[in-house]
Amino acid sequence: MKPVTRADLKRVSDYLYEVPGSFRHDMRVPAYFFADEEILAKALEDRSLEQLVNTATLPGIVGQAMAMPDIHQGYGFPIGGVAATRLPDGVISPGGVGYDINCLSGDARILHDLGYTQAIGDMADSWATATLRCQDFDSGQEASTSVVRYLCLRPNTPVYRLRTETGREIIATADHPFWTPDGMTELARIKPGDRVAVMGFDGVPYEKPSDDIILTRADIEVLLIRIGKSHTGLVQAMNHLDKLGLLPLRFSSPALPHLLRVMGVVWGDGNIQLSADRKGTTLCYGQVADLEALRRDILAVGFQPSRVYARTRHHVMQTAYRAYEFDNVETWIKVSSTAFAALLAALGVPIGNKAKSDWTLPAWLTKAPLWQKRLFLGALFGAEMNAPGTVTGHDFNFASPVLALNKHELYVASGETWLNDIARLLHDFGVETLPITRRYAQTNTDGTRSVRLRLAIVATPENLLRFWGRVGFECHQKKRALASLAVAYLRRKESIVAHRNEVAAQAATMRAAQISTAQIKATSGESLTNDRFIERSVSEGRRTGARIGQAFMPFAEFVRDTVSTLGYSGMSWDTVTSVTLLPEFAGPVYDFTVAHGDHNFVADNFVVSNCGVRVMGTHLAVEEIRPYLDKLADALYKHLPSGVGVKGHLHINKAELDQILLDGSRWALREGYARPEDVAHTEEGGRMANADPAKVSKSAKERGLEQVGTLGSGNHFAEIDVVTAIYLPDAADVLGLRQGQVVVQVHCGSRGLGHQVATDYIEQFQRASNRFGFQLPDRQLVCAPLDSPEGQSYLAAMNCAANYAWANRQVLTHQIRAAFEEVLGGKVRHHDLFVIYDVAHNMAKIETHDVGGRPLRVCVHRKGATRSFGPHHPDIPADYRPIGQPVLVPGSMGTASYILVGTAESMRLTFGSCCHGAGRVLSRAEAKRQVRGENLRGELTQGGIVVRAGSLAGLAEEAPQAYKDVDRVVAVVEAAGLARIVARLEPIAVIKG
Repeated sequence: MKPVTRADLKRVSDYLYEVPGSFRHDMRVPAYFFADEEILAKALEDRSLEQLVNTATLPGIVGQAMAMPDIHQGYGFPIGGVAATRLPDGVISPGGVGYDINCLSGDARILHDLGYTQAIGDMADSWATATLRCQDFDSGQEASTSVVRYLCLRPNTPVYRLRTETGREIIATADHPFWTPDGMTELARIKPGDRVAVMGFDGVPYEKPSDDIILTRADIEVLLIRIGKSHTGLVQAMNHLDKLGLLPLRFSSPALPHLLRVMGVVWGDGNIQLSADRKGTTLCYGQVADLEALRRDILAVGFQPSRVYARTRHHVMQTAYRAYEFDNVETWIKVSSTAFAALLAALGVPIGNKAKSDWTLPAWLTKAPLWQKRLFLGALFGAEMNAPGTVTGHDFNFASPVLALNKHELYVASGETWLNDIARLLHDFGVETLPITRRYAQTNTDGTRSVRLRLAIVATPENLLRFWGRVGFECHQKKRALASLAVAYLRRKESIVAHRNEVAAQAATMRAAQISTAQIKATSGESLTNDRFIERSVSEGRRTGARIGQAFMPFAEFVRDTVSTLGYSGMSWDTVTSVTLLPEFAGPVYDFTVAHGDHNFVADNFVVSNCGVRVMGTHLAVEEIRPYLDKLADALYKHLPSGVGVKGHLHINKAELDQILLDGSRWALREGYARPEDVAHTEEGGRMANADPAKVSKSAKERGLEQVGTLGSGNHFAEIDVVTAIYLPDAADVLGLRQGQVVVQVHCGSRGLGHQVATDYIEQFQRASNRFGFQLPDRQLVCAPLDSPEGQSYLAAMNCAANYAWANRQVLTHQIRAAFEEVLGGKVRHHDLFVIYDVAHNMAKIETHDVGGRPLRVCVHRKGATRSFGPHHPDIPADYRPIGQPVLVPGSMGTASYILVGTAESMRLTFGSCCHGAGRVLSRAEAKRQVRGENLRGELTQGGIVVRAGSLAGLAEEAPQAYKDVDRVVAVVEAAGLARIVARLEPIAVIKG
């Protein structure tokens, strides 16, 4: 695509530049850009002006495509972009409202919750029923998510291959985010030496199960007859199984994967009681979180498990040397169902006392696909096998994982047979085992003896990598995480040993060339290669391969270090060794939209991911609150939940959410969270008409259900400000502003719900794009005709998101008032807050504007821009009409913000639009590279600004140097005639996620 250069720009006035419509053959209108020389120079450094030109190609666009002085590169439209398309045959574009998409190559292997992997390119027919592994950032643990959308596209951004120190690699587009210590970071901004989160567990490839029958109705009947079950009991059990559709049970039955996990747990640490005269009962023991996960498996099969029970038990253990006494809390669940117990028993799980009965592994299990065998083995090992740990005195070498089994001496033979069958299953995964060992465990009260049988895994690094990487653990979160970390540890250890072997092989040659030990060591580039290693390699020769060396981190320390930042998620940090551009890559590329609030999934072992402002005034002077400023900041931080995926204090149901989507601030007024004057001073009265909750997807609603009354993260904030300058006294009087006054700003939007709405409709528009027949220069401009069903549905859903954002800010206003009352009540008079104004960002609105000398109904897209209607416009609150619509322009954290009013010139030039902020000049990742959060907090504190932030990294993202000079931006706006400056605000307290 042809880049825009300074020579291509026509200077219309001191602060207005034009890219003529003749610049490119596909432009339908010219492109306008409001800037001074410095802002223009910054805009020429990225693709923002190219994106502005692309916007000028939209079908039905009228007037001109425009960009405000806070312009920077976005998705589709530049941020700060404005465009109007005519009704009814123009288009609406989610890229003109705000969104991001990023993609993977088709062979990227996606990890499913059932432990198997599939190439993302092969999931076109299966994605709708898939459940993927993901990461819950709040809890620091693995989680699972359904898939909402599946995208297959041609790449329009560069494609790179990323490789890590331990040999992991992935191919993705430049804009695809990866989990780094600084949060989710685009691939294009990751460089060698950076760290990314990688999962050690590999899983096994998916294989479609056959329709072969495992279990029939007759098998269950024969079992129940054999144990003497009454006819009535037999009929009831069979009817229950028939009702659930479990018979015949096939390898392809949806219930089988869940049953396999339950089988493994019961066989390892559970029990089945099934007799003629009592209802069948199945017990499973474990940790609370793991039992809750097992409950979900049982529910998926169709049975109702109990809650998790707990009791404290006292134990006495006698050894040859001493007696031990201790208490422990035992937790378990049970399923009181003859049908369930009979189903498990018929599948081969032993009934009653497992130590005093003969049983073998069911033959059907040997015919199952590998991933199904893994589910059974993983659950069994989760219940019975020791967690990964090193050999005593050897902190780098792992002990053999052991599966132990106690059998009464009369039943030892069947126990050994069963363990040998387990060994044969493991062999299918390439895992080697040692011969079974036995020892007498104890003498029973009847004089007989119990024997402890042990099946041990061969503890070579290669074998352990296959065992923990392919099989691992199920139904035990901590063991599963430790196994994944053990794989990462072994891969790092192997990479270092391989490097040391290379150094040893090269050292003799280098010494022959008169190169010193110090130079050889420096050339090796490895801190774990010391002088003694070099000398031994050169002078003594090596009869064996290199060993890891004592400087390597012990496994226990590796676990502590990893868990401190990543929790028991199974992820560990891996160092990037290369990020290589693939210029010949032609695609296609793929992506998912997932339902989990943290919007991520695991691909090729990597974690990858796929607003508005309100100002409130007070009757307080800054001197009145200074003694209470720290307490006010604490109270605001408590009352305004902030951060990624945070949940709000409100508990609403689905019906109430639909009312929020329909009515916005008016819902808040009905529920007691707003005052009539709040709603009157909100753009559109806090409610977009023609909102339809039915057009908002289930997944979007799920994301919004718990986030009403939350700030979120990124550039969202709350601030206590002081008015430091008044420029238009008459307008300031109308708005209730005076110098030295305390005001409060809130910047936030529709949270995860709005993001999901964009996700849903971008994918829908892309599927329908061929039918629309548009030829667009950038797939990110994907759009739909305004009069099409897709266009109308998106407009209705987007209006819902706007209403949600207004309701969210209104609830935050209610909570801010509560914080002020909590701290200032009884101490400072007149501490109430009144809403000055609330404006929307990132919207597409149907409005009437003068185009070519006549009124025309248009859809105005404002992306990172805000409305700036001039005086006397009927859509402005009645008391503000003489001065024009208030325009709120927050600066960066720690810098000034401005309140302006719209002008008639804005109506003529920009469809009544203005900038919405300062505009970024550094990406969030680059800001975090240049700024340390703790240093920034210190600088703000020294400057008299109280800071409350949940994340120092998040604080660094919003550093003042990451943004343009807001003074310069608003100066351009005023000079260009788009708005007039009324007041300047400076922060004294900042609240961020």
